[in-house]
Amino acid sequence: MAAPQRTVGLVGLDPDGWAAQTLAGFVGSVALSPLMLLPVLVYAYDVKLGFGPDTAGRISSAALLGLAMATVLVSLRTKHWSMGRVSVVGMALMLFFSAMSLVLQDLTSFFLLTFLAGFGGGLAQAAVSAALARTQRSERAFAIFTCFQFVYPGLGAWFLPSLLEGGWGFDVLLLCQMALIVAALGLAPVVGAFRLRAELLAADQEPHPDQMEWALLLHLPAALSTIGFMIYGASNGAIWAYSEGIGRLSGLDVTQISNIIALANVIAGVAALGVIWLGNRLGHFIPLIVGILAQLLSIWILVTFQSGAGFLLGTMIFTIAWAVVFPYFLSIQSDLDHSGTVVAFGQFTNLIGTAAGPSIAAYVLGGDGDYVSAMNISMWMTVLALVPMIAILIIRRRRLGH
Repeated sequence: MAAPQRTVGLVGLDPDGWAAQTLAGFVGSVALSPLMLLPVLVYAYDVKLGFGPDTAGRISSAALLGLAMATVLVSLRTKHWSMGRVSVVGMALMLFFSAMSLVLQDLTSFFLLTFLAGFGGGLAQAAVSAALARTQRSERAFAIFTCFQFVYPGLGAWFLPSLLEGGWGFDVLLLCQMALIVAALGLAPVVGAFRLRAELLAADQEPHPDQMEWALLLHLPAALSTIGFMIYGASNGAIWAYSEGIGRLSGLDVTQISNIIALANVIAGVAALGVIWLGNRLGHFIPLIVGILAQLLSIWILVTFQSGAGFLLGTMIFTIAWAVVFPYFLSIQSDLDHSGTVVAFGQFTNLIGTAAGPSIAAYVLGGDGDYVSAMNISMWMTVLALVPMIAILIIRRRRLGH
């Protein structure tokens, strides 16, 4: 009888309270493990399982593909499915297929299991994203979610490589990840506390055709926001993927680079909580625009000052600004649709952009390792990401008669 009582208790939490939003943020971040722990996992697949760097990259891509496919699926069913049940099913699938990876580690099986585990995680993280869009203060909810998304990979970059190199092997790394998945599965019912608002959908009727999920995504502001979020993901992915090479360009070794990136992530995660203090005092657009401009400044620093100090300062500004901008992107999408449809689909386009960013940068990187050109491409994509967001602001002001 204990388990049902705990489930009821989680579902009964105040969706606008700290407890529900913190627990949901934890669940969503663990669900994103294939992305959060990407560098460590690629290394483990390559060196510890012996798949080689190219195959390791493809395995990780399979997990990200699973994440993306599940995310777009949930975004089209946010008004029809219980997000609480989706989060539980997603984490259960992620746990099951991760456990199977302990036993089946031939290439074909591992590739499929990684994809399926990513799909399960994608269901859960999309459910969390949609649920948080239903809160009264979405910027606070998404700031908590963002905090986890930066602190988690930061701590992972610090501790997991040493665990791998300490002779424990890949299975111990996977067991540590599974322990987090088990915890997230136990907490996943909390997502059910974030219910659709009564004015959006009555319990006994279907949404009006104009308010169906696919129709919401075709509204001009919603479409612009998802396009902007995709471009923003591509600009960040281009820098993030080649951060080690950019650090080496500054004269740092791998250990120094890893420590700087880990530290920047942890500090950025804490900085994301500053969004809670700032809240909606300046609206959602002004902090987003200022944050993107700060990222442009950080890239300029990385290009202009190719030294250890330049890499440290540029990486810190870039990562902190990223952590501040991200929740405001989601908050703007939440303002456009409180069911979570636009937010969930925005997460999908952001994932696609993040995956495409390194390929776009690689096109100009070439065999000579021209990281400056790659950073310049990222800078232009960052500027381009601003365009649709400013267009949304103009459209909204015109509709309000300003």
